[in-house]
Amino acid sequence: MSTETHPAWLMAQSEDARAQRTYYVSDERLRAFGQLSYAQRPQGVERCSHFVRMAQAAMTQAISAQRIGA
Repeated sequence: MSTETHPAWLMAQSEDARAQRTYYVSDERLRAFGQLSYAQRPQGVERCSHFVRMAQAAMTQAISAQRIGA
C-alpha cells in the first residue's frame, strides 16, 4: 500500500486490522489440505492468500467510499 493512493489514516486502520485478524478453518478443509502433495500445498496457501487480499481490497474500498460519502 502506498501513501500516494491510500491516506495515512486508512493505512493505519489496515495495519491494526491485520494484527487482529483470525480465521476459522474447518476440520474438513484441514484434512483436504493435508491430503495435498507438498508441491500442491503452496498453491492452496496462495489461493487462500488471494481470497484474503480480495476481501481486504473490498473492505478498503467500502471504507473509502463511506468516508468520501460522509
